[in-house]
Amino acid sequence: MKHHITRFSTALRFVLAGHARNRLALVLAIAFTPGWLFVTRACTYHANLHFQVFPAGGYINADSNQISQVSSVMNSVTVITGFMAFLETLKSRPLERRLVLAGYRRRHLMAARVAALTVIAALLALYATALIDLSFTQQQVGATALALFAANTAFGGLGIMLGFLLRGELEGFFVVIMTSIVDNGLQNPGLNPPADQQGLPFLPLHGPSQAAYAAAFTQAWPGTYAARGLIWFILTTTVGMLAFWLSTRSYHRPQRPSLPKRRLPSSVASPAPPPPTTALPRLADRSAP
Repeated sequence: MKHHITRFSTALRFVLAGHARNRLALVLAIAFTPGWLFVTRACTYHANLHFQVFPAGGYINADSNQISQVSSVMNSVTVITGFMAFLETLKSRPLERRLVLAGYRRRHLMAARVAALTVIAALLALYATALIDLSFTQQQVGATALALFAANTAFGGLGIMLGFLLRGELEGFFVVIMTSIVDNGLQNPGLNPPADQQGLPFLPLHGPSQAAYAAAFTQAWPGTYAARGLIWFILTTTVGMLAFWLSTRSYHRPQRPSLPKRRLPSSVASPAPPPPTTALPRLADRSAP
């Protein structure tokens, strides 16, 4: 058990170090999210919007400016989480293949990657929730953090999956950014008021978005809808694990216990050693006188 913990902690330390070297993502997380929130608050119109929130059990009224703030913050943190997960996975693939060839267990590497993603998703969710709470008063701060965490894990799992399936950085960035923009735009009640359209529940951010709106503007507990983001996280990371498993080959072989040597009974005599060979004397040359 101690051996497994040591290998997992070593792999986790390497994954977190890889995320720490991604300075662009850290700058975006610290500066871009509050900047986008400020621009949304300053430029979005104020109107009383009547829209449907399923965790609340019906329609609610909320300020369109505050709704756009929640949507913009969710868009920001999901892009950053997916971007960090994709880039770290893509860059560490050659090293992980060599580690697997050397005998490192694949389950330790994947468990460390998932654990690191969970930590990053939680930190970004807490940071984004604090920014929203500084902008306006929410009804359920903890539920908002849970909804943002579920959204981050969904896009983080998407980043891990794309990191194992794609070969270039540009393709992954495009897929992560465009998926977050399109999904958040469709889930925003200010842009797409009917929330019961066919197809919306199958998108990654439907459950987390509904949970975030319910947490920010109502007293209804939205935990069930937030869990839908975790379902996307499980599906995407599972696909990524399968891709990693198929793209690597492990030469690790379990060690078989050595069998005890059989001892001969004492009654059986050991064979006598062969007699020593003696050199024959050299015959004299007959031709000599």
